[in-house]
Amino acid sequence: MSQKLFVLSIDSLFDEDMPFFSTLPNFGKFLKKASFVKGGMRSVYPTLTYPAHASIITGVYPQSHGIFHNEILDAGNPRPGWYWYRRDMRAETIIDAAKKAGYSTCCVGWPVMGGCPNTDYLVPEIWPKTETEDPRSLLLNWGSANVKDIIERHYHKMRTIHQPFLDFMMTGCAVDIIRKFRPDVTFMHLAHLDHARHENGLYGPMVEQALVLSDDFLGRLMEAACDAGIQDETNFVVSSDHGHLPVKWLFNPNVLLARKGLVTVDSSGGVRDWKAWCNSAALSCQVVMKDPSDGETRRLLEDLLYEMRATREYGVESVFTKEEAQNEWHLAGDFEYVLEGGPAFSFGNDCTGPVLVKPDKSDYKFSVASHGHLPHKGPQPVFMMTGPAVKENAVIPRQRIIDEAPTFARILGFTLNQAKGRALEELLK
Repeated sequence: MSQKLFVLSIDSLFDEDMPFFSTLPNFGKFLKKASFVKGGMRSVYPTLTYPAHASIITGVYPQSHGIFHNEILDAGNPRPGWYWYRRDMRAETIIDAAKKAGYSTCCVGWPVMGGCPNTDYLVPEIWPKTETEDPRSLLLNWGSANVKDIIERHYHKMRTIHQPFLDFMMTGCAVDIIRKFRPDVTFMHLAHLDHARHENGLYGPMVEQALVLSDDFLGRLMEAACDAGIQDETNFVVSSDHGHLPVKWLFNPNVLLARKGLVTVDSSGGVRDWKAWCNSAALSCQVVMKDPSDGETRRLLEDLLYEMRATREYGVESVFTKEEAQNEWHLAGDFEYVLEGGPAFSFGNDCTGPVLVKPDKSDYKFSVASHGHLPHKGPQPVFMMTGPAVKENAVIPRQRIIDEAPTFARILGFTLNQAKGRALEELLK
């Protein structure tokens, strides 16, 4: 193939980071010729990593690709499974189309791609169920056989799934894959910056350190392309998935559901049974009914949800029905309602104890900064690219992350018929 594509997603890189990021050595070099979207890209609802990355690689909204949350519903489980696997996604991806068109394909840490049959060189992003479980077997079992030696070579850099160690490991793997295999189409995801913001807030010294480290990762990848002799034929993209907002309070709606008998807890406070469950998506919350045809439960639940919205101290900004979520925000899934949090509020999953608590950083959903909110709020994710198919220094106003996959397809010479976005022709030659 005459051209290659490398897409690097730096999780939670903001448009507002650009003045600082542009002063760094590798990103500064990248920007000298790059074209970009000024003001960032409109994400999807909820603004969570997995729904957003599924939209970036397919060009469709969550209602179409089926990834409507990071996590699979498991009421009461503090460590539920995530949508790790390609089988979880219903839509065609750029990887699928590229493979069909004859390109060699690669994914390193890209969400929802575990076990993807059309990825030639695959290092999956999959967490273990517990802190003590060794993730090596997950990476080896759900990655491609031809990179097992590369995973083993870099595995020592990991400290389970803690950052920045996971990104060190993923970057090492990507560098080796580029040098050894020179894949035509590569999608890679790095998440240390997102972790730094969850832990420390939107801005500050620790976030700047994470930006500097992200710049170093970018430099290593660009250097690997030079070493492999493919830099002149590679279209290099830097993108991101969502913004963040500050959090001061966690609202635990399941405590109220338990008081109404919609959640039953055992003597230790664990969930024994439930008729309805509020599944936190951080700054939004998806409300599930075990039996959607149960009219009595629905009436009780609806009254309670609107009481929550009317009680200002709970911080519930909006209540969307399932139909409203789909019609207004292109969001569909196994839920009946969606709660949107107001300024400084996130949603907890506790079903006992106080209704309102402070963030405890025990999870991304319960941290001092988080996301999952409506996509027009707060800082916006970025999109910029440089390469032989890209104009130099073209700038266009805000677009949508569903426009990214059609743009990648245009670079590679094919179309994604299902895509709801458009190719950003203004940035391309």
